Amino acid sequence: MKIGRIKSGMGNIMENSASYRNIFKTTFLFGFVQVFRIAVKIGLHKVVALLLGATGLGTIGLFNNTLLLLRNIAGLGISQSAVRDISEAHGTNQAARYSEVILIVKRVIWLTCILGAITTIAFSRFLSRYTFGNDNYTVSYFFLSIAVGAGIVTDGQSAILTGMRYLRQLAWSSVIGAIAGFLSGLPFYYFCGEKGIIPSLIASNVTPLLVTAYFVRRIPIQKIRLTAKRFVHGASDIVKTGMALMIQSLMIHACNLIVASYISLHDNLSILGYYQAGVTIVGGYFGVIMTAMTTEYYPRISAINNDNKQLQDAVNAQSETGLILAFPLVVLFVIFSNFFFSFLYSEEFIAGTEYVNLAVMGTVTIICSNCMGMVLLAKQKYKAILISSLVLNIFILTGNLIMYRLWGLKGLGWGYFFSGFLQFVVYDGMMFYRYHIRFNRTVMFNWLLLIGSISVANYMKTINHIFTEYLVNGLLLLGSALYTCYFMRNKMNIRISMTVQLIKNKIHLK
Repeated sequence: MKIGRIKSGMGNIMENSASYRNIFKTTFLFGFVQVFRIAVKIGLHKVVALLLGATGLGTIGLFNNTLLLLRNIAGLGISQSAVRDISEAHGTNQAARYSEVILIVKRVIWLTCILGAITTIAFSRFLSRYTFGNDNYTVSYFFLSIAVGAGIVTDGQSAILTGMRYLRQLAWSSVIGAIAGFLSGLPFYYFCGEKGIIPSLIASNVTPLLVTAYFVRRIPIQKIRLTAKRFVHGASDIVKTGMALMIQSLMIHACNLIVASYISLHDNLSILGYYQAGVTIVGGYFGVIMTAMTTEYYPRISAINNDNKQLQDAVNAQSETGLILAFPLVVLFVIFSNFFFSFLYSEEFIAGTEYVNLAVMGTVTIICSNCMGMVLLAKQKYKAILISSLVLNIFILTGNLIMYRLWGLKGLGWGYFFSGFLQFVVYDGMMFYRYHIRFNRTVMFNWLLLIGSISVANYMKTINHIFTEYLVNGLLLLGSALYTCYFMRNKMNIRISMTVQLIKNKIHLK
């Protein structure tokens, strides 16, 4: 009996270790791609900062926020809902089945592309007045309709690659698309200055479309005769699911756009530029974790959505891994935030650290809250998703605007932390009430450890004793790195040598 129990215990340990390792591998693979894309984006922002200054960067930030909002509205959430349908069809191993779904998705994508372009043109004057307070940018939005349509198609084609599990092709398309977008947009800023913003945004959205189209065309599919009835039936299911996801995403982007517009209308574009620089950097940490969730975590919890015990284990494992991997990165950035801002942008942008040094606490909190919130998506509880998102975003937007008027960029940093903490509490309460799923003590301990470490690092910036600052920050950084290595070795059974091997092997994954 004792031997059986020992074997059972060893089996559970090995199973848990394998689970953590799978999470790490997926996070590493898609996180690597995401970091590369962010690095390219930051490189472009640095060039813009040097050539056009904070005003130019602020203008580009307003345009990009608006483009993202339009892409989410007109895209109807197809880039997210299509992944589930294509994955399900591909899992049947019936070429005719997944070929039909891909054909339906392709047609829906082009219809939403046209919808996005027409919507942008129709509301070009309104968008100009709302974002800049005048009609001067009406023609700019008219031409940016091309960028909106191209972005929708790119997102849809990436969804096809994801659903078909073409991970290597998806990674390469993301990397090559980022490089192509950078190279195609850069000359316009150099030769045309501020007049090159619009053609640069168009070029940087069209080139990734061409790259993803190349990889999608290489997917072997059967020729299918698709009747109008079958198309409508198949498209309606995809659109219904996508609409719920689109509305949720729309709320988030709308809040971001309102905050950016509020800054531009009540202060100046330079302040907006500092804020956008901070958002780009903070979003980089969050984007790495979210990429792993959408490519591996979401399908995994969808497959076990009826088993609440397994769901709780998955939520806590994903949250733990996200927090631990972010730990040394966040501490490192807070300590050297002034250097990073001056290096990535210019010394003018160091003012953005007022936002970033506090916002990173929101980032690590949102890592956990999104792990929990995606359970509702896996269970397809769209009504609960929409209601909770609406209530949360109303409180978050109100809090951000009030805090900005009171404390400026520092207030927005506190607002970002407030938004993450509010989601953390709400989703934890909802999941426990509905499904008896909640964060375990290890997750709570690691979260408090990160928040405490970030707070200490921020406090060290306010003292005038250099030796004490260097000593405490050095211990914080060393402690965070050792803690992460300890976690990787004991829970994931991963060592540094294995991590190097992952780097060599990742491009061979499919």
